[in-house]
Amino acid sequence: MPSLITPNSDIIYRKENETYDDYFVRLYEHKKDYDLNCVKIAELLNSECGKQYGESAYRKEYAAFNRGRQYERNRKMSKVRNRILCISDTHVPFQLPVDTFSDYAGVTDTLVLNGDISDCQAISRFPKVYRVDPMEEIIQTRTYLIELIELIQPKKVVVVEGNHDVRFEAYIAKALDNSLVELMPRSSLEWIFVDGFNHYNKQLKTKTHYEPLANVFDNIEIDYTANWFCVLGKTIFCHPLAFNGGIMKTAEKAVQYFRNESYIFSTLVMAHTHRLGEYKQGKTTMYEQGCCCDVTKQHYANGRLVPSQKEGFLYLCQDENGEEIRDLTRLVSLN
Repeated sequence: MPSLITPNSDIIYRKENETYDDYFVRLYEHKKDYDLNCVKIAELLNSECGKQYGESAYRKEYAAFNRGRQYERNRKMSKVRNRILCISDTHVPFQLPVDTFSDYAGVTDTLVLNGDISDCQAISRFPKVYRVDPMEEIIQTRTYLIELIELIQPKKVVVVEGNHDVRFEAYIAKALDNSLVELMPRSSLEWIFVDGFNHYNKQLKTKTHYEPLANVFDNIEIDYTANWFCVLGKTIFCHPLAFNGGIMKTAEKAVQYFRNESYIFSTLVMAHTHRLGEYKQGKTTMYEQGCCCDVTKQHYANGRLVPSQKEGFLYLCQDENGEEIRDLTRLVSLN
Protein backbone atom coordinates (compact mmCIF):
# COMPACT_ATOMS: atom_id res chain seq x y z
CA MET A 1 0.00 0.00 0.00
CA PRO A 2 1.53 3.41 -0.94
CA SER A 3 2.50 5.77 1.85
CA LEU A 4 0.01 8.46 2.81
CA ILE A 5 2.83 10.90 3.45
CA THR A 6 3.73 13.28 0.63
CA PRO A 7 6.01 15.82 2.35
CA ASN A 8 7.36 18.86 0.61
CA SER A 9 10.24 19.11 3.05
CA ASP A 10 12.29 17.02 5.45
CA ILE A 11 11.01 19.30 8.21
CA ILE A 12 8.18 16.84 9.02
CA TYR A 13 10.69 14.19 10.06
CA ARG A 14 12.21 13.91 13.51
CA LYS A 15 15.27 16.12 13.93
CA GLU A 16 18.61 15.00 15.27
CA ASN A 17 18.61 15.20 19.11
CA GLU A 18 14.85 15.91 19.13
CA THR A 19 12.99 13.86 21.73
CA TYR A 20 9.97 11.84 20.71
CA ASP A 21 7.72 13.99 22.91
CA ASP A 22 9.02 17.22 21.34
CA TYR A 23 8.51 15.71 17.89
CA PHE A 24 4.96 14.64 18.81
CA VAL A 25 4.06 18.18 19.95
CA ARG A 26 5.77 19.86 17.00
CA LEU A 27 3.80 17.86 14.45
CA TYR A 28 0.44 18.74 16.01
CA GLU A 29 1.29 22.37 16.66
CA HIS A 30 2.47 22.90 13.08
CA LYS A 31 -0.03 20.63 11.38
CA LYS A 32 -1.31 23.37 9.06
CA ASP A 33 2.18 24.73 8.35
CA TYR A 34 3.37 21.26 7.34
CA ASP A 35 0.18 20.49 5.39
CA LEU A 36 -0.47 17.38 7.50
CA ASN A 37 -3.67 15.76 8.74
CA CYS A 38 -4.10 13.45 11.74
CA VAL A 39 -3.75 10.30 9.63
CA LYS A 40 -0.39 11.45 8.25
CA ILE A 41 0.79 12.41 11.72
CA ALA A 42 -0.17 8.97 13.05
CA GLU A 43 1.86 7.31 10.30
CA LEU A 44 4.91 9.45 11.11
CA LEU A 45 4.65 8.74 14.84
CA ASN A 46 4.10 5.00 14.31
CA SER A 47 7.26 4.88 12.23
CA GLU A 48 9.17 6.48 15.11
CA CYS A 49 7.84 4.38 18.00
CA GLY A 50 7.25 1.10 16.17
CA LYS A 51 3.54 1.01 17.04
CA GLN A 52 0.41 0.69 14.94
CA TYR A 53 -1.92 3.11 16.71
CA GLY A 54 -4.80 4.73 14.86
CA GLU A 55 -5.03 8.46 14.36
CA SER A 56 -7.75 8.80 17.03
CA ALA A 57 -5.41 7.47 19.74
CA TYR A 58 -2.79 10.10 18.97
CA ARG A 59 -5.42 12.81 18.64
CA LYS A 60 -6.82 11.99 22.10
CA GLU A 61 -3.30 11.90 23.55
CA TYR A 62 -2.57 15.38 22.17
CA ALA A 63 -5.91 16.69 23.49
CA ALA A 64 -5.04 15.37 26.97
CA PHE A 65 -1.58 16.93 26.71
CA ASN A 66 -3.11 20.27 25.75
CA ARG A 67 -5.48 20.19 28.72
CA GLY A 68 -2.55 19.57 31.04
CA ARG A 69 -0.50 22.33 29.45
CA GLN A 70 -3.39 24.79 29.74
CA TYR A 71 -3.86 23.83 33.39
CA GLU A 72 -0.19 24.49 34.09
CA ARG A 73 -0.31 27.81 32.22
CA ASN A 74 -3.40 28.89 34.17
CA ARG A 75 -1.77 27.85 37.43
CA LYS A 76 1.26 30.01 36.71
CA MET A 77 -0.82 32.94 35.49
CA SER A 78 -2.88 32.84 38.70
CA LYS A 79 0.26 33.95 40.54
CA VAL A 80 0.80 37.00 38.31
CA ARG A 81 -0.04 40.37 39.88
CA ASN A 82 1.66 42.75 37.44
CA ARG A 83 2.30 42.19 33.73
CA ILE A 84 4.84 44.75 32.57
CA LEU A 85 5.63 45.64 28.96
CA CYS A 86 8.90 47.57 28.94
CA ILE A 87 9.73 49.50 25.77
CA SER A 88 12.70 51.80 25.33
CA ASP A 89 14.77 53.70 22.81
CA THR A 90 12.02 54.34 20.28
CA HIS A 91 13.96 57.45 19.21
CA VAL A 92 11.02 59.08 17.45
CA PRO A 93 11.10 59.84 14.48
CA PHE A 94 12.92 56.51 13.97
CA GLN A 95 10.37 54.43 15.92
CA LEU A 96 9.16 50.95 15.02
CA PRO A 97 5.46 50.62 14.05
CA VAL A 98 3.01 50.48 16.95
CA ASP A 99 1.70 47.09 15.79
CA THR A 100 5.12 45.64 16.68
CA PHE A 101 3.65 45.28 20.18
CA SER A 102 0.16 44.05 19.22
CA ASP A 103 0.67 40.66 20.93
CA TYR A 104 0.72 42.48 24.27
CA ALA A 105 -2.54 44.40 23.82
CA GLY A 106 -4.96 43.58 26.60
CA VAL A 107 -2.42 41.48 28.54
CA THR A 108 -0.37 44.33 30.02
CA ASP A 109 -1.02 45.98 33.38
CA THR A 110 1.91 48.43 33.34
CA LEU A 111 3.58 49.99 30.32
CA VAL A 112 7.11 51.17 31.16
CA LEU A 113 8.65 53.65 28.72
CA ASN A 114 12.28 53.20 29.68
CA GLY A 115 13.82 56.32 28.16
CA ASP A 116 14.91 57.79 24.83
CA ILE A 117 11.35 58.00 23.60
CA SER A 118 12.25 61.06 21.53
CA ASP A 119 15.52 61.28 19.65
CA CYS A 120 15.89 65.08 19.89
CA GLN A 121 17.49 64.63 16.50
CA ALA A 122 17.67 68.31 15.62
CA ILE A 123 19.67 69.23 18.73
CA SER A 124 22.01 66.24 18.68
CA ARG A 125 25.73 66.98 18.81
CA PHE A 126 26.27 64.45 16.00
CA PRO A 127 26.68 65.89 12.48
CA LYS A 128 23.49 65.69 10.41
CA VAL A 129 22.86 66.03 6.70
CA TYR A 130 19.29 67.00 7.61
CA ARG A 131 17.43 68.12 10.74
CA VAL A 132 13.97 67.19 11.95
CA ASP A 133 12.14 70.22 13.29
CA PRO A 134 11.94 69.92 17.14
CA MET A 135 8.26 70.86 17.28
CA GLU A 136 7.46 68.36 14.53
CA GLU A 137 9.29 65.67 16.51
CA ILE A 138 7.43 66.49 19.74
CA ILE A 139 4.06 66.32 17.99
CA GLN A 140 5.03 63.06 16.28
CA THR A 141 6.18 61.58 19.60
CA ARG A 142 2.88 62.53 21.24
CA THR A 143 0.88 60.96 18.38
CA TYR A 144 2.96 57.78 18.54
CA LEU A 145 2.47 57.46 22.30
CA ILE A 146 -1.29 57.94 22.01
CA GLU A 147 -1.46 55.17 19.41
CA LEU A 148 0.73 52.91 21.55
CA ILE A 149 -1.29 53.42 24.74
CA GLU A 150 -4.58 52.99 22.89
CA LEU A 151 -3.29 49.69 21.50
CA ILE A 152 -1.84 48.27 24.74
CA GLN A 153 -4.57 49.58 27.11
CA PRO A 154 -2.49 49.35 30.30
CA LYS A 155 -3.76 50.36 33.72
CA LYS A 156 -0.64 52.43 34.31
CA VAL A 157 2.11 54.10 32.27
CA VAL A 158 5.49 54.77 33.89
CA VAL A 159 7.83 57.17 32.08
CA VAL A 160 11.61 57.13 32.60
CA GLU A 161 13.89 59.75 31.06
CA GLY A 162 16.73 58.77 28.75
CA ASN A 163 19.85 60.68 27.75
CA HIS A 164 18.25 61.74 24.45
CA ASP A 165 15.17 63.04 26.24
CA VAL A 166 17.18 65.33 28.52
CA ARG A 167 19.11 66.77 25.59
CA PHE A 168 16.15 69.12 25.46
CA GLU A 169 17.03 70.83 28.75
CA ALA A 170 20.75 71.01 27.95
CA TYR A 171 20.06 72.61 24.59
CA ILE A 172 17.63 75.14 26.06
CA ALA A 173 20.14 76.02 28.79
CA LYS A 174 22.76 76.84 26.18
CA ALA A 175 20.39 78.78 23.93
CA LEU A 176 18.47 80.86 26.47
CA ASP A 177 19.18 83.21 29.32
CA ASN A 178 19.09 81.49 32.72
CA SER A 179 15.90 83.25 33.76
CA LEU A 180 14.10 81.94 30.67
CA VAL A 181 15.30 78.38 31.26
CA GLU A 182 13.10 78.29 34.35
CA LEU A 183 10.07 78.58 32.07
CA MET A 184 10.97 75.38 30.23
CA PRO A 185 10.53 71.69 31.18
CA ARG A 186 13.38 69.24 31.71
CA SER A 187 12.39 67.31 28.59
CA SER A 188 9.71 67.32 25.92
CA LEU A 189 8.20 64.28 27.67
CA GLU A 190 7.16 66.52 30.54
CA TRP A 191 5.19 68.63 28.07
CA ILE A 192 3.69 65.55 26.41
CA PHE A 193 2.64 63.71 29.58
CA VAL A 194 2.12 66.32 32.28
CA ASP A 195 1.88 69.95 31.17
CA GLY A 196 0.62 69.99 27.60
CA PHE A 197 1.99 72.53 25.14
CA ASN A 198 1.13 75.05 22.45
CA HIS A 199 2.40 75.14 18.91
CA TYR A 200 2.68 78.73 17.74
CA ASN A 201 2.82 78.75 13.95
CA LYS A 202 4.54 82.06 13.25
CA GLN A 203 3.93 81.85 9.52
CA LEU A 204 0.17 81.27 9.80
CA LYS A 205 -0.19 83.20 13.06
CA THR A 206 -2.09 80.32 14.67
CA LYS A 207 -1.89 78.54 18.00
CA THR A 208 -2.66 74.84 18.49
CA HIS A 209 -2.96 73.44 22.00
CA TYR A 210 -2.00 69.83 22.75
CA GLU A 211 -3.46 68.35 25.93
CA PRO A 212 -1.13 66.34 28.20
CA LEU A 213 -1.61 62.60 27.97
CA ALA A 214 -2.53 62.60 31.66
CA ASN A 215 -5.74 64.34 30.51
CA VAL A 216 -6.17 62.37 27.30
CA PHE A 217 -6.22 59.07 29.23
CA ASP A 218 -8.12 59.93 32.38
CA ASN A 219 -8.72 56.21 33.12
CA ILE A 220 -5.01 55.33 32.95
CA GLU A 221 -2.56 56.32 35.68
CA ILE A 222 0.39 58.29 34.28
CA ASP A 223 3.56 58.28 36.38
CA TYR A 224 6.11 60.66 34.90
CA THR A 225 9.16 59.99 37.09
CA ALA A 226 11.37 62.90 35.92
CA ASN A 227 14.21 60.48 36.65
CA TRP A 228 16.50 58.04 34.83
CA PHE A 229 15.19 55.00 36.72
CA CYS A 230 12.13 53.67 38.52
CA VAL A 231 11.41 50.79 40.87
CA LEU A 232 8.40 48.50 40.43
CA GLY A 233 8.21 45.68 42.95
CA LYS A 234 11.64 44.07 43.14
CA THR A 235 12.62 45.28 39.64
CA ILE A 236 14.63 48.38 38.73
CA PHE A 237 14.10 49.82 35.25
CA CYS A 238 16.82 52.27 34.26
CA HIS A 239 18.32 54.33 31.46
CA PRO A 240 21.77 55.44 32.62
CA LEU A 241 24.17 57.85 30.95
CA ALA A 242 27.02 55.38 31.45
CA PHE A 243 28.06 53.00 28.68
CA ASN A 244 30.55 50.14 28.64
CA GLY A 245 31.52 48.33 25.46
CA GLY A 246 31.76 44.91 27.12
CA ILE A 247 28.89 42.43 26.93
CA MET A 248 26.43 43.17 29.78
CA LYS A 249 29.09 45.30 31.49
CA THR A 250 26.83 48.37 31.64
CA ALA A 251 24.16 46.29 33.36
CA GLU A 252 26.73 44.96 35.83
CA LYS A 253 27.82 48.51 36.62
CA ALA A 254 24.18 49.54 37.17
CA VAL A 255 23.61 46.60 39.54
CA GLN A 256 26.66 47.60 41.56
CA TYR A 257 25.51 51.22 41.69
CA PHE A 258 22.04 50.40 43.00
CA ARG A 259 23.44 47.94 45.55
CA ASN A 260 25.80 50.62 46.83
CA GLU A 261 22.83 52.97 47.09
CA SER A 262 21.04 50.38 49.29
CA TYR A 263 18.21 49.56 46.90
CA ILE A 264 16.52 46.19 47.46
CA PHE A 265 15.92 44.43 44.14
CA SER A 266 16.31 41.07 42.44
CA THR A 267 15.91 42.11 38.78
CA LEU A 268 17.39 44.98 36.77
CA VAL A 269 16.16 45.99 33.31
CA MET A 270 18.42 48.37 31.42
CA ALA A 271 17.86 50.40 28.28
CA HIS A 272 20.36 52.71 26.51
CA THR A 273 22.88 50.19 25.12
CA HIS A 274 20.77 49.02 22.14
CA ARG A 275 21.88 45.50 22.98
CA LEU A 276 19.99 42.36 23.99
CA GLY A 277 21.13 40.09 26.75
CA GLU A 278 20.31 38.47 30.06
CA TYR A 279 22.14 36.59 32.76
CA LYS A 280 22.05 35.96 36.46
CA GLN A 281 24.71 37.12 38.89
CA GLY A 282 24.14 35.64 42.32
CA LYS A 283 20.46 36.27 43.12
CA THR A 284 20.12 39.18 40.67
CA THR A 285 18.84 38.80 37.10
CA MET A 286 20.01 41.43 34.60
CA TYR A 287 18.49 42.33 31.24
CA GLU A 288 19.66 44.66 28.51
CA GLN A 289 16.45 45.14 26.57
CA GLY A 290 17.55 46.32 23.12
CA CYS A 291 15.88 49.22 21.31
CA CYS A 292 12.54 49.85 19.59
CA CYS A 293 13.76 52.02 16.74
CA ASP A 294 14.63 51.12 13.16
CA VAL A 295 18.36 50.54 13.52
CA THR A 296 18.88 50.82 9.77
CA LYS A 297 18.13 54.54 10.18
CA GLN A 298 20.44 55.02 13.17
CA HIS A 299 23.94 55.70 11.88
CA TYR A 300 25.68 57.03 14.97
CA ALA A 301 28.10 54.08 15.17
CA ASN A 302 28.98 53.79 11.47
CA GLY A 303 32.67 53.00 11.08
CA ARG A 304 33.26 52.82 14.84
CA LEU A 305 33.69 49.02 14.77
CA VAL A 306 31.12 48.40 17.50
CA PRO A 307 28.61 45.50 17.57
CA SER A 308 25.41 46.08 15.60
CA GLN A 309 22.37 47.46 17.41
CA LYS A 310 19.70 44.99 18.50
CA GLU A 311 15.98 45.70 18.32
CA GLY A 312 13.91 44.28 21.15
CA PHE A 313 11.92 44.78 24.34
CA LEU A 314 10.93 42.99 27.54
CA TYR A 315 7.67 41.51 28.85
CA LEU A 316 8.05 40.84 32.56
CA CYS A 317 5.61 39.24 34.99
CA GLN A 318 5.70 39.81 38.75
CA ASP A 319 4.07 37.91 41.60
CA GLU A 320 2.24 39.40 44.59
CA ASN A 321 5.61 40.09 46.29
CA GLY A 322 6.93 42.00 43.29
CA GLU A 323 9.34 39.21 42.35
CA GLU A 324 9.89 38.40 38.69
CA ILE A 325 8.30 35.16 37.45
CA ARG A 326 11.07 33.97 35.16
CA ASP A 327 8.99 31.32 33.36
CA LEU A 328 6.55 33.98 32.14
CA THR A 329 9.09 36.71 31.33
CA ARG A 330 10.14 37.17 27.70
CA LEU A 331 13.07 39.10 26.28
CA VAL A 332 11.87 39.64 22.72
CA SER A 333 14.39 39.94 19.90
CA LEU A 334 13.20 41.68 16.74
CA ASN A 335 16.30 41.50 14.52
